Amino acid sequence: MSRLQRIFKAPDTSPHRANWMSGLLFLGFAFCVIQLVVIQVFQSPTLASEGERVRTAVSEIGAKRGEILDVNGVVLADSVQAYHIAVNQKAITTYEHKDDNGNVVGRGPAEAAKQLSPLLRISQAELGGMMLGDSTYVYLKKNVDAVTYREIRKLDITGIEWEAVFDRTYPNGNTAGPIVGAVNAEGDGVSGLEAYFNNFLQGTSGEEAYEISPNGAVMPGGKKVTKEPQDGGSVRTTLHADLQHLVQDALDARVRKHNADWGVVVISDVSTGRILVLADSGSTTPNPSKPQSVMGVQAPYEPGSVGKLLTVASALEKGTTTPTTAYSVPYSISPADAGGPISDYHEHGTEMMTTTGILTQSSNVGTIEVGEQVGDRDRYDFMTKMGLNQLTGIELAGESQGIMRDFDAIRGRDRYTMMFGQSYAITAIQQNQFIQAIGNRGVMIAPRIIDSTTDSKGRTEKTVSPQPKQVMSADRSKELITMMESVVMDKQGTGQLAKVEGYRVAVKTGTADIKVNGADAVVSNTAGLVPAESPRLAISVVLYNPRVAGLSSDAAAPLWSEVTTEAVRNLGIPASTESAQLYPTTP
Repeated sequence: MSRLQRIFKAPDTSPHRANWMSGLLFLGFAFCVIQLVVIQVFQSPTLASEGERVRTAVSEIGAKRGEILDVNGVVLADSVQAYHIAVNQKAITTYEHKDDNGNVVGRGPAEAAKQLSPLLRISQAELGGMMLGDSTYVYLKKNVDAVTYREIRKLDITGIEWEAVFDRTYPNGNTAGPIVGAVNAEGDGVSGLEAYFNNFLQGTSGEEAYEISPNGAVMPGGKKVTKEPQDGGSVRTTLHADLQHLVQDALDARVRKHNADWGVVVISDVSTGRILVLADSGSTTPNPSKPQSVMGVQAPYEPGSVGKLLTVASALEKGTTTPTTAYSVPYSISPADAGGPISDYHEHGTEMMTTTGILTQSSNVGTIEVGEQVGDRDRYDFMTKMGLNQLTGIELAGESQGIMRDFDAIRGRDRYTMMFGQSYAITAIQQNQFIQAIGNRGVMIAPRIIDSTTDSKGRTEKTVSPQPKQVMSADRSKELITMMESVVMDKQGTGQLAKVEGYRVAVKTGTADIKVNGADAVVSNTAGLVPAESPRLAISVVLYNPRVAGLSSDAAAPLWSEVTTEAVRNLGIPASTESAQLYPTTP
């Protein structure tokens, strides 16, 4: 065979070679089929899920924070739906604006700016400039209202995106501002009821998922998966918003008049312990950058002569005195362990006074004479029984239990000064609690500021008060109330400026000597009940460090009269129809 023949030799066409080639082709085909089956059947869900993750963006849908209301449903805090409008600067370049016939009438950022300018109230030139760049998310305008948002959605502009948000609003401004509290940028309550009920008010966020193109734009018709948000519940307080507002104004005016550091007014329902007003001076609309303390719950002070009520009440309860028991009361005494003399405010000779007279004239020396008959341990136990040195449990964060030494740590001068409301500190809510108990036939009911809560499904739960406690006998509390009437009605009473036209009131005034930044100062304090013959309201007024001459109660007592007058009018409490039958102040 020639060399040429060998080069162009015909291929082997034997049956054996043909079978071998067919086998190879079959195996190759079978391998491809198996791979396709594996991909389509077994790996398809995994690959699809991975692809979806690559192409999907997930955003949070905020839950609406629940309302905070007054007892009549007046809104104190609410959340309003709003929207942030943004642009994907890359995607907006592909936008085409078509008319109803499908003809392109404009393109890109310039056309989008032209359409959005009147809706966002931003000039076309400024808006167009904001759309230029290579960022996938730039805010155009925040907190756009729902009507404007819907108009923007109708335009269906490629590259225009949005996020739903809720803006916390306070329709009644500073009314009960510190009590309502504030919410920070993350949606968490940082003070007041907003903090105390944060989890309940907050709700649960939902989710939105969008398929997106490589340039970050939401794909038209892309798959959207939504996890519905669950809105927060609402909280109804026991406050009366209109009365709260009036009292805040009166308190602020009095604080300004006397240049006091701060002031508090508490008004509660005697029969239920429900707080109708809890007013702090200088209240502002809630602001997370400047959260306010609730001074009536968090700021202890020495009660001064209002504390004499506890000393006299312990003696009445123990049976060591009566409203008409006579005492010989000098101007000053010098107990051996007191470290110096203890005197009354006004200098006087030795006088004969009844227990009622001692309370009426607010005699320090006379109060010590009454208190000494009880015994230190019994008197201390009675004070704690009346709620001192312990939390009331009111539904507000940061409550103080006050400041009072353990019994074994009380010695020397403090043993005497505690009898007339010094050397220990209480909060206004604690003070009003024991005033409430005196007015409620000796039955103490822990103060409450929440009426009910309603969850997102509309289920309402009323607040259940703790078990009432009999802390003083009904007969002794009635005697004490009558004694307190003389503080206002007697010509030597320290509470004459607390009178309320048409109503019998039972009041005790107080002045505590304190130090503020090393300087002498006072606490002006007035607490009482109205109407005295059948108490409906317990009211406390405290002014911290007022600049006054003479009796500091001259600052708090007139304010007590003013807010009590507003309260009985606002709440429709009938005027007194019976005359008081007072105890004698002298034997």
